[in-house]
Amino acid sequence: MDNLSDKELLSYSVSTLAWVGDAVFELHIRSRLAKRFTSPSGKLHHIATSFVSARGQASLFETLYDDRDDFPLSEQETNLLRRARNYHCHSTPKDADLADYRRATALEALIGWLWLNGQHARAGELIEYVLRQSGMAERLEFDSQNRNSNGES
Repeated sequence: MDNLSDKELLSYSVSTLAWVGDAVFELHIRSRLAKRFTSPSGKLHHIATSFVSARGQASLFETLYDDRDDFPLSEQETNLLRRARNYHCHSTPKDADLADYRRATALEALIGWLWLNGQHARAGELIEYVLRQSGMAERLEFDSQNRNSNGES
């Protein structure tokens, strides 16, 4: 797949960038779980849903936004985060708070923008950074180990 230029990406809507970013994020979480654990897919999906949710991604957004010195963002990345966080969506999931949904959309849009721009390594580094800094990386391992030790493998 060809990478899109910055100019081309500027014409993309926040919702399209977030749609791609959501898929990249979910694939990252699923891959991480599948490589680490041999549980059936249904159990892995149940674990993954707590991370791939508006509430979970909103907390990851806060980690990234609050710790910009530890994971420096370019001016373009910062502007996109701001633009995406303020994006007025036409609908929100029933189980999501609007503020959480906007923050989650911003994180997903940044991941989608990086991915479509060909910055796959940067997208992966960003995901790993927010998971690690938020404590979710350890929770991913603990949740899966706990389920496996309870005979749920």
